[in-house]
Amino acid sequence: MRRRRMVATAGVLSATAFAATVAIGANFGLVGQAEPSSPMGRLSDQHTVAIDAAAAHARPAVAVTTPALGPNADD
Repeated sequence: MRRRRMVATAGVLSATAFAATVAIGANFGLVGQAEPSSPMGRLSDQHTVAIDAAAAHARPAVAVTTPALGPNADD
């Protein structure tokens, strides 16, 4: 009875280790498929925006206050 339980435990552990190995291999395969030159998640100054000084001062600035929320509303 004890040997049967040990063989069953060894089989379960072997199956779990095999599944983990397959999962790790699949993840490495997916990482290899990812495009390394993707701009996703990278900040760059490739797209600069020119601001016209006359257009920037065309309208007055509006102060935004939150008196109902209190002085520490942004914390």
